[in-house]
Amino acid sequence: MTATTLFLNGTIVTLDPACPQATALTVRDGRIAAVGSAEALASARGPADHVVDLGGATVLPGFVDAHNHFAIAALEGFWAECRTPPCATIADLQTALRAAARDTPPGEWVRGFGYHHAALAERRHPTRHELDEAVPDRPVFLLHFSHHQGVANSKALAAAGITRGTPDPPGGEIGRDRTGEPSGLLFERAMASAERASREGWESRFLDVVAEASRRYAAVGITTVQDAAVGPAMEARYCEADARGRLGIRVRRMAVAASGWFEPPWALARAPAPEPGPGWLKVFVDGGYRCAMRLRRDGETVTRGFLFYARDELTDLLVTAWRSGWRVACHAIGNLGLETCLGAIEDGVRREPRGEGRVRIDHALFLAEDALRRIRRLGVPVVTQPAFLYDQGVAGAGRLDGLFERPFGRLHDAGVPQAFSSDYPCGSLAPLTGVYAAVTRRSREGPRVDEEPGMSVEAALRAYTIEAARAGGLDGECGSLAVGREADFVVLDRNPLAAAPDELARVGVRHTFVAGRQVWP
Repeated sequence: MTATTLFLNGTIVTLDPACPQATALTVRDGRIAAVGSAEALASARGPADHVVDLGGATVLPGFVDAHNHFAIAALEGFWAECRTPPCATIADLQTALRAAARDTPPGEWVRGFGYHHAALAERRHPTRHELDEAVPDRPVFLLHFSHHQGVANSKALAAAGITRGTPDPPGGEIGRDRTGEPSGLLFERAMASAERASREGWESRFLDVVAEASRRYAAVGITTVQDAAVGPAMEARYCEADARGRLGIRVRRMAVAASGWFEPPWALARAPAPEPGPGWLKVFVDGGYRCAMRLRRDGETVTRGFLFYARDELTDLLVTAWRSGWRVACHAIGNLGLETCLGAIEDGVRREPRGEGRVRIDHALFLAEDALRRIRRLGVPVVTQPAFLYDQGVAGAGRLDGLFERPFGRLHDAGVPQAFSSDYPCGSLAPLTGVYAAVTRRSREGPRVDEEPGMSVEAALRAYTIEAARAGGLDGECGSLAVGREADFVVLDRNPLAAAPDELARVGVRHTFVAGRQVWP
């Protein structure tokens, strides 16, 4: 039996050029069946159709978060909350870890998350010995808010096989004290073993928390996410959650190597991409908090940060993945990381033309004019995170060497396909917070952070809906309220297109629908 619901008397912002605005829509069997005037759709209703009066509320397509870490966010309730704030000192971190240890089953690692060393009173990372004081009897791993560095206690270092004689791995660094002993601080690929072990035992409980995590996302209007770092074990958990109907929103996944987030995914690249598609492979080109940068200092060119691939090696990886049917998302943050990434894409498409349209760049936080021209010429989508600007402001690199920092408006003005995302839990989750930041260039502190151009509200909304769907290979499925697409939409307490820019972060989500079914509240 066909299930039909008619939504009447609203402001329907479709983001579909063929019918930009309407007052009603019809949902049938989870898809948009009609969009138009309330009078026309009401006259066509059947006697068994269910009717919902929107009472003048505004309806938008459900937000699509093109780069997120849903699985990690779902599991965070099992781990020590160490964000700064509320934690303000290393003693606060120790207290949080002690409390988590009391609730952690025997045999499991204690894991903390979210601290920012620069926000602590001590203005530094804790050491292995300070973590030992908090939890001396089991391994502890404390993950930095960036997810690209962390601190291990002595038992965790031992479990990871890291000793005084362990060399730094390519693309990583083991922090050391003045005597040469590991300090506990691990950067990028050096943290792979400890980070992976700290969450492996907890992943079995994913099914216990996935439904509630879905509701948290739906509460801010998100109906589709791409989880941007899913190893084989977590992919199996996702498949089980799908089969049991536990996911309340749509979660597409990007595959990473079983050995760790940042490891080269050669085995996956050589294997056929999963069907049905699109199958996404995630490749980290450079680091995160210490991304690969090329700068001018005192008249000399200097480089800093972590670059994970030479151009020719990255080219080989891209071509291999494309020939196996994968699409590839390239994490590239620093200007040197972006140069390497763009060079590899250019070389790869010449070798394998099927790669064109099957690659994107995620982050692009520090962008040079030449890189902008190359991205535009290639037509490569860029997935950016306006929530980073809201949370952190800018780092000041935009005032060095003509680099544009978090250049959302500049990318849009250049005609580059741009999608928005949160990178949650690295950035604030709510899409409307990101829309506010992209439009106003203001952080949570209030003042405008720089003179980079902002975006129009409509362009920012499109970046978080239809453009995000396109960047994820989901065009035609979601992202706009067009006939035939999934009936994923949000009901807001006011129309963002009519709101003052300063009010955008305060626009409230009343209801969220996925496949025409209300999933929030």
